[in-house]
Amino acid sequence: MHGAARALLAAIGLAAALTACSEEDRKAWVSILPLPSGEEDTTAASEFSGELAIAPDSASVLIGSDTLFTSARVPGRSPIVEILPSPDSTAIAFIGRADRSVVGVWSRKRQVAGVAETYPGGGAASLTWSPDGRYLAFSGTAAGGLTRVGVFDGLEFRAESHPLLSWLTRERRSSRPQSWIDARRLRVLVAPGAEPEGGLAYSWEVDGGTLVLESHIAPLAERAPSGSRLEPGGVFSLDMLGDGGPETVALYRATGGEPSALVLESRGREFRLTTTVPLVSPQALGLEDWKAVRRGAELYQVATLGGRASLLLNLPSSSALRAIGLFQAAPNGGLEPMTITGEGGPRPAIFYDGIFGDVTSQLGLVDLDGDGSLEVVSAAGRASTSTLEPRLEWTVAPFRTQGDQLVPAPDLHDSALEAIQRAIEQRG
Repeated sequence: MHGAARALLAAIGLAAALTACSEEDRKAWVSILPLPSGEEDTTAASEFSGELAIAPDSASVLIGSDTLFTSARVPGRSPIVEILPSPDSTAIAFIGRADRSVVGVWSRKRQVAGVAETYPGGGAASLTWSPDGRYLAFSGTAAGGLTRVGVFDGLEFRAESHPLLSWLTRERRSSRPQSWIDARRLRVLVAPGAEPEGGLAYSWEVDGGTLVLESHIAPLAERAPSGSRLEPGGVFSLDMLGDGGPETVALYRATGGEPSALVLESRGREFRLTTTVPLVSPQALGLEDWKAVRRGAELYQVATLGGRASLLLNLPSSSALRAIGLFQAAPNGGLEPMTITGEGGPRPAIFYDGIFGDVTSQLGLVDLDGDGSLEVVSAAGRASTSTLEPRLEWTVAPFRTQGDQLVPAPDLHDSALEAIQRAIEQRG
């Protein structure tokens, strides 16, 4: 955005900019965040062709007089205790093992079974297919007693996840499916704690990757900034301000291509929307300007740093490596980058992750000192020249969180190296 345009926006206020949002702009956002069409439960499955039953020894699922599949073909040879055919009869979902700890899917087309999720020491429940039979939703409780939602894509034959759901699990907040809104959107209830009772309704658009508070869908679509382009999967709701109520973050590209974000807050029946344009300067990413940028910011991970919800965003950059920026809620409600303090003064907290040439760069979040809080570790590995065996020699830079800043923690250098070595051994 040019300086004059930014000054004009500040002068006339955000409300006027939102009022100027064209109907075409709103439709573009609504197409990605469609409004609920009703509260009718569409999860009812059509009749399965043929008689379907679990064999008395729980070793087979039968259709008529033919064996469809046996537990010998199920990973772990799990005894089958519950089954649910898809509406189009192309797959069967099942819960396996006597402790109900495995959710799996048997594909009639592929003639193979796959594990969707396991709940060691706990149990699975709530199998429900999307109306078209592509997605299986389910929930389960692990040994720790936390209920979490899951989805399996029967077409791609893989489990689907979302960074926000992983964060909710780490934060000890239960999530469970309630019903399918339509063939692609699942209504998920997120509880404020580990107990699954109650909770707020979220809409998870599995195809698009959005996971947003249902009550924010209409206000967000109505307030879409004029000319903006929403990033795929760039809408999600979480408590960024620490006030107990979720805010909705939308990642988008502004009219000049700048990676930007807005935060929508609920205030009773009113809503406040704050924009950040751009998220960082192009120079912070090694760019001269935004002309050559082909994408905006993408949600990479959600973490709790310094007791606050923090977003790790995959940012565009001039490097072949992935540029990960750390962001938190600003006092005005928008997003701002965390900063790194060092000899050169504060700079945006941007780290690089990936492999380029003979250098492997990695960003890690780990509790190095055992105080229950995560530290940030930037590590670089280079091929060793001192040994005949191929291995990487690592250099690390650990940081502690102080408010919205990351400060060097040289006393944690050895602990960071040990953490990297453990990770390498676990992968090997």
